[in-house]
Amino acid sequence: MKNPNKNSKSKIKEAREKRGWTQKYLASIVGCTREHLNLIENNPRNLTLKLAKQLSLALGVKIEDL
Repeated sequence: MKNPNKNSKSKIKEAREKRGWTQKYLASIVGCTREHLNLIENNPRNLTLKLAKQLSLALGVKIEDL
């Protein structure tokens, strides 16, 4: 059985792409590396509360929506 979430984008990636931002640009805004942001987009379980707050502010979305 296939994982239905396998092909779905993370909410962070969706919000970032909606704004036309690169990973490098968003990472510079929130103060992390592009590599770390990539890791989070591919596995949101690696997201800390501190970074979730920073991302929600930068992306203009509710923290619950990440």
